[in-house]
Parts: sequence; structure tokens; C-alpha cells
Amino acid sequence: MKLTLLLLLLASVAFDHSSFAAEQRVLVAEGGKTELTPEILPTPKRLERGKDELEIRDGCVVAGSEAGYAAQTIADRLGAPVVRQPRAGRVAITLRLEPQAPFSTGLSRDQRPEAYQLTIRPDGVEIVALHAEGLLRAAASLLQLVRTESGVNRLPCLSISDWPDFRYRCASDWLVNVEANRWAYDWGDGPQQYLARIKRKLDFCFLYKINQVWFDGFGWNVDRFPGYAALMCECNRYARQRGIKLTFAGYGGGYGTSYQEGDVYRHGYFGQTFFNRLPYPGGPQYSCRGMDRVEISRAYGTCLSNEALARAKLVELKRFVSEVEPGFLYIHDIDSGSYAATRDAWRLRCDECRRRWPSDDVESPQGQAGAMASWCAKVREALDPITTTGGYRADRDLTLIFTSPLYATYYETNPPDVWQRELDYFRTVSRLTGPSRNVQFGVRELFYAPGGGRKVAELRAALDEAGNGHGPHVISFMGGDNYYSDDLLNFSGIMTPLFQGAESVCLSNGGLHEEPVQVLNAELLWSGAAGGYREQPPDEPTARKLRDQLANGRHRPAAVFGPGQLLDRICRRLWGDAAGAAMYRACMAGGESGDGPVSRVWFSVTRDVQRLQTGTLPKGTQWQELRDRWVRRLASTQETLGHAERAARLTSDEDVAWFARCLDVGRRFSEVMLLAIELRIQSDEGARSRLAKALDEIESHVRTRFRFDKTDVLGGDPGCWLETIGHLRESEKRKRTSNEPPPTPGLRREGSRGVEKANP
Repeated sequence: MKLTLLLLLLASVAFDHSSFAAEQRVLVAEGGKTELTPEILPTPKRLERGKDELEIRDGCVVAGSEAGYAAQTIADRLGAPVVRQPRAGRVAITLRLEPQAPFSTGLSRDQRPEAYQLTIRPDGVEIVALHAEGLLRAAASLLQLVRTESGVNRLPCLSISDWPDFRYRCASDWLVNVEANRWAYDWGDGPQQYLARIKRKLDFCFLYKINQVWFDGFGWNVDRFPGYAALMCECNRYARQRGIKLTFAGYGGGYGTSYQEGDVYRHGYFGQTFFNRLPYPGGPQYSCRGMDRVEISRAYGTCLSNEALARAKLVELKRFVSEVEPGFLYIHDIDSGSYAATRDAWRLRCDECRRRWPSDDVESPQGQAGAMASWCAKVREALDPITTTGGYRADRDLTLIFTSPLYATYYETNPPDVWQRELDYFRTVSRLTGPSRNVQFGVRELFYAPGGGRKVAELRAALDEAGNGHGPHVISFMGGDNYYSDDLLNFSGIMTPLFQGAESVCLSNGGLHEEPVQVLNAELLWSGAAGGYREQPPDEPTARKLRDQLANGRHRPAAVFGPGQLLDRICRRLWGDAAGAAMYRACMAGGESGDGPVSRVWFSVTRDVQRLQTGTLPKGTQWQELRDRWVRRLASTQETLGHAERAARLTSDEDVAWFARCLDVGRRFSEVMLLAIELRIQSDEGARSRLAKALDEIESHVRTRFRFDKTDVLGGDPGCWLETIGHLRESEKRKRTSNEPPPTPGLRREGSRGVEKANP
């Protein structure tokens, strides 16, 4: 029977602040008969709609202890008890495990843990999963389907068989700058409000099947501030109950944030900085492997033959794991991404490392591959025995991601057989590390191999060939990450099908003020499409061109972002029809210009403040061009602010209210930036007076309208507002009173993240 799809969306029904019943699309069949087809996000692999509906006036959730939070959250939503056996007169919602359920035939090891089957019939509900985690994902789908009308809970009859494309899906990055820097949800209202907000956000992640969150970094210091370890442990336990792993990042060697200057590194490294010393720890410092042409880098804990140094590092890691109970440790070594840079770094190793691993070949068992495998095995062996009174077991609950040296970059061409060498390297490291659960090797976003295959899939095959159960981790920096761009509506997740074979994928967009993008990312990571829309770049040149468009916020296809399409529906689902419509318009403001609204000061403003301080611009850029860009950004911010303020009047959601307040701050900073840049272009006493007045006004505004009771030492984005105002004052004062050249920062990262260069 031919069906015509109408974009008619019925109002969603909320059961709490972050969980809404699935939107319904009306299907009009021939003869005028209508059927409601639910929209579940992420989109299930298979969904067959029945004809009837289940009414639940009195229900019970039938489940054993293995169902845990899945059973309890369904029971709470339906006002039903959790029981071991069905009760007469009550509609049964049954949850059970069946490790060899027929629907799971052919599923991979990454798909099986979360696979589930959900069946809703007129007489009850049955959920079947292979593992307990699958019950959690089924519960999330069920909760999206519940509608409550006149006190009666209703569910559409249907059958779902479902599983994810990737084992771990990081659709949410809650740091302001990719894998490091400020906590996005630290809003200056104190630790208790921060914790409550994080728990609300974890409930949001649970509902949309987001099971990995980029949470903290860079460093393993449990004494970072009083109460840090207890706070992080509580967040981890809350997440673990919902089948979510929080990622904590730090160094295994290199410690670049200890000696690099710049706003990203302003507080240095949040952990112990180790040095190459022999004997350790009291002997003199010495140089080992490190960044070519950056001599200082060779002293920072880089030696892999120093056993006492390794033991000291492991003491810190063991304490961190014991007190924080992390889900992931992202262990970053020397920040060399490409094969060529890694080879150069390895050739700088000390005499003892050269004696133990004599080969200069990165991929050789007698070269870097053998050395790094030795370290990886030590870390896993040291951490596996850790257990806590909270039921945490590191051998089961902790996944280790070893990243760099060599995390590969999509643009490498040197040497000509570079990709084959990189495959050989990871295969050798995996083989020599030995059998171990929950070990991944990190790479950046990669696309097509020289032979036409996909690189990540080929990497997975190489690791499977090694046979020790390890998998690839892809961390993707493609815009919306406050590294390449600050686009609030970045669509880089559309590239995830190119990462098939990865065990985990972390998208670095989906942060502060980007809840709709987090849902969009969840959809892309689970199903590989956005409401059915897919990008299929057929080759490497096409993939690179699309990647560059995405990184600059210049790709928003109407099939996803147009009125009534997926983004619009997500906004309505999150905030209701009226407020959601306003938030949709707020998200779309600025278009594909790359000059969108300013709702975060860090990066959006601070990057150009640093340029004002140093008096330098990117090569080929003029101050007038920067001024024109801020004219466009101010216009985008004003437009977005109008929509956000309207949405804030229509909903009590704190995310919307905070978005509007931050946009107002962003508008004020945009006006200040325009004045400061104009004054840089042409000195004028009137402009100088207007700038001074504007700085006074914005300082008064943020001091009187915001709290600065920071939780973390950096204080989130608000933690840099007053400091940035101070930098603007200092910059103008220095320009006015001194003819001396501005100070030059020591080191910075340019181009691809991870390539450290001295400033010229």
C-alpha cells in the first residue's frame, strides 16, 4: 500500500527534564486511514509497526537483579513495582537476558553487548538482550515511546531489533577545547549545582544511547582541588549505572602542557610532571626521545628504558584509578602524529633505549613498536588488579586508550608506503602488548587507504590479525571543537561511516550550548545516518574536501537542517514545540558562513585577544579582514540572542536560559572586539574612550549578573571572562604607552593538533 509521509509532528510528553516521548509522524494511507509511526533516536536498525496500542493502567516490571537500572528507570516512569514474577491483573514489562537470542545472529563483538529486541503487544512488553547493557539501551527506546494521557500510559505496538555501529560512541565533549581545558558545565554556581547538572546530562546521554563522554583532562592529579576525587568518583558511578563511561585524559610521556605557553596551557599540566632522571628520582636530568627541533621536550618523562621512572608514573595512575574509578583513560604520549615526526622523535632516544631497542624503524619489534608495547603492557598489568568498595573492577570497567607517538593523520605522504608502515606498527604493538581486555590504540580521523579501502577498517583487520582483542579508537577533530572552529552547529559526525571498524569514536563537537548536536551525533554514531540522510564520499579527495567544509562550518544540508527536518525535530523534542522552534532558529542563525554567534568567550574571543596582544595575524590576513569578520559575528550573535531569549521565555529549561545569558555576554564581547580592532587599525582618542567605557560596562555586567563560584580551578568559560577583559585593557595600554615589540609566546601548536613548533 502506497504511503505518503506528512511532516506533522505531535507534541512530545516529558517525564522529566531530559526525557521525552518519541515524536510521532503521521502516515496517511490510501483510503484516509492514519497510523502513528514513532521516531526513536537513535534510529533503530529494524522497526516493524503493529496496528494496536498497549494501555498500562497497572503494570509491573518483571526482572532479575541483572536488569539493574534498566528495570528501575522503567518502573519509575510507569509507576510500577519491580517484581521477579508477573502479577495477576497487571500488565507485565518483562526484561530478560538470552545470550544466544536468534536476532543476534551475525552480529560482531562490538555490536553484541548493546543489542536488544523490544516487543510491545496489546497484552504486554518483552525486552530481550544478550548482555545487561542491551537492557539499558532497550529501556531508553521504551522510555521514548511512552505517552501519558489522562493518567494512562500508552505504548504503540511494535517490534524493534537494534544494535549500534560502534561499541563506544562519544557524542558529547564536555570540555571547552577538544580533549583538554575547561569544564563546559562549570557555570560558576558551585560544586553542588555542577554535580546536579552533570547527573541531568548523564540522564540525557542515557536516553539517547550515548555511552562515552569526554569528561576531563589533561592530568591525573586526584588533589587538583579539595574534593576532586570524590566528585569525579560520584560522577563515574552515576554514569556506570547507566552504561556510560567517562573519559579522563593525561600524559604517559611528553607532558607538553607543562612547558608550552598559551591559554590552553595556562595552568600547566593537571598532574605530576615527570623528568628523565638517572638514577631516578634524584639523579641528573638527561635527554631521550622527543620533538625534533624542540630540545626541551626530550627531558619530559620520555624515556622508555628507565624502569624506576615507569614505576613512579604507574603509582600516580594507580592512585587515580583507585580514587576516581574512570571508564576510560586516554593516555597520551609525545605529541607526534605523523609517521615522519614519530620516526624523527624516536631517533633522538638515549643510549640505553638504543641498546634495548636498536632499530630506528618505528614499526620494528626492536624499534619503537617494541618499546611502546612494553609500556602498554606495564600499564594494563598495573591497573587490572584494582578494585574498590563501590564495586569497580579495573579489569572489567576500565578501557585504556594509548595515543601517540604516531596517531596517524589523513594527509600523510612521506614515506610513499607510509600507511603500510603504520599498519605494521600498530599490529606489532598489539601483538607484543599481549592478550588484554579493554585496550585501544588511538588514531585521528582517517579516510581512504591508497588501495581504495578504508583506513580504519584496515587498521581493525590488522589488530584482529594480532589476535589480542584490541581495537582502534578514533578521535575526530573536524570543527565545532574550539580547535579548528567554534561552530555551534557542526555536522562533522556525518563522516562516521568512514570510521567503521573503530571500537570507539569520539566526536569533538557536541559540547556547551550544543545539546541538539549531541543528539545528532548520537544518531550518526549509532546508525550512520541522520534521519536517513547519509554522506558517501567515494574517494579520498572527496572525503578531504568534505572534511574541510565541515571543519569550517560550511556544510548544512537542507535534508537534515531544513524546516521540519531532523534538527528541527530534535529541538522540539528537547524543548517542546514553541521553545523548540525558537531554539531551532537560534541554532540556524549565521548560516554556513563560518562566522556564527559567540556564546563562549574561550577561543571565540580569546584567540583574537591574543592576536591583539602580540600584534600578529595569520599569514595573509589583514586587520580590516578581522574587523569585517567581527561585524558578521556580532550580527549573528544578535540574531541568535533574539531567538534564544524568546525560547527562554517559553521554557524553564536551564540550558536555554544559560545559552541566552551567554549570548548576551558574547554580544558585549563582540562589540568590544570591534572597537579594539578598529583602534588597532587607526588610533583615535574617541574610539579609545568608547573602548574603555565598553570594557567598564561589560565588567560591571558580568560581576553583577553572574556568580564565579568555580568548581574546577579554571572555572569553566566564565572563569576566563574577567581575565579576558583584563587582557584587553593591558593590550590597549601597552600599545598606547610603549613602542617596544609585544612579547612572543614560547611554543604553540599550529596546523594539525599535535605538531609542536617554536614561534618564529
